[in-house]
Amino acid sequence: MKINVEFDTTPEELRRFLGLPDIQDVQNKVIAKFSERLEASVEQQDEFLKGLFKTAMEPWQIFNKVMDAGSKSAKKSKNKPDSEP
Repeated sequence: MKINVEFDTTPEELRRFLGLPDIQDVQNKVIAKFSERLEASVEQQDEFLKGLFKTAMEPWQIFNKVMDAGSKSAKKSKNKPDSEP
């Protein structure tokens, strides 16, 4: 037996239904303060973007290392002469 239940609610209605606190004002204040500090200094903007891109690129660099290691291993085994006639 399979039962599907759908709720058509807004995020605000769901938050209230679950009894979660409304933190929209706090989020707005934090974002505003962050934006002010970021706009105030070009150096901070550069550091923020460097950190953001470094974090975003890390998984791709790891994936690239794994793929390189796999291809090198495959090349070594392909170039290795078989010991059996």
